[in-house]
Amino acid sequence: MPFRELIVDPKKSMPAKGQRPSLDDNLVIHGDNLEALKALLPRYAGKVDVIYIDPPYNTGSEDWAYNDNVNSPLMKEWLGKVVDRDDMERHDKWLCMMWPRLQLLKELLARSGVIFVSIDDNELYDLRCVMDEIFGDANWIGTIVWKNVTDNNPTNISIEHEYIVCYAGEKARIAKEWKSPISDVKNVLVDIGTQLNKKYKDIANLQQAYGAWFRENRSQLWPLDRYRYIDKEGVYTGSQSVHNPGREGYRYDVYHPKTKKPCKQPLMGWLMCMPRLH
Repeated sequence: MPFRELIVDPKKSMPAKGQRPSLDDNLVIHGDNLEALKALLPRYAGKVDVIYIDPPYNTGSEDWAYNDNVNSPLMKEWLGKVVDRDDMERHDKWLCMMWPRLQLLKELLARSGVIFVSIDDNELYDLRCVMDEIFGDANWIGTIVWKNVTDNNPTNISIEHEYIVCYAGEKARIAKEWKSPISDVKNVLVDIGTQLNKKYKDIANLQQAYGAWFRENRSQLWPLDRYRYIDKEGVYTGSQSVHNPGREGYRYDVYHPKTKKPCKQPLMGWLMCMPRLH
């Protein structure tokens, strides 16, 4: 039997009040991920809009085991002709682990859906090759590079980033531009600022109340998680990502929009503005 059965565990389920646990609820699946993907196929093949996976990076330190039971005819042929099982390197094993899972994810993905895969330099190029093979190189959308650490290692090249590789089910079916018309976080901050200003008239009490709320919710406020201040005009932030210029302040030419000539610098240099949410 190619598929596995999903079995509801009533003890771990949280159905709506008065309802019995059902596979129609949001699902958290406990088990081997390969078997879990097989179990999802009968219900969700070609229906998943967004997939994100964070596979082992194959750095040599992970505690994951390669399953030698390879059922894909293509992988069996590759293992027999291209590389001997006893002579497999860690990259070969990693690819054997990834191939069947990516194949199942391709079957689950809607034609207008997208898949995101986290990875680092250890397997980036192998991942791109296998995803080109499975999803089609024409469906590669892009590779996101994100800085995740600050490495002060003075030798060689400091690696301070990882990647998220993105492919579409069919690139022609996805939106040409991805952008949010509104900022949910901005709306939350503007709303809380309005609510607290109605409740507190004293600035000190206002800032104290907002500070307590901010500390409790900061982890959910990115990319506006530096808007830690409030006054009667609303929420705002202090200067960001700038070094201390010293007693002389910031000194550079600011050109007048009409005369096109440099404006006279203030005695103590320019001051950094404090952005405010409106």
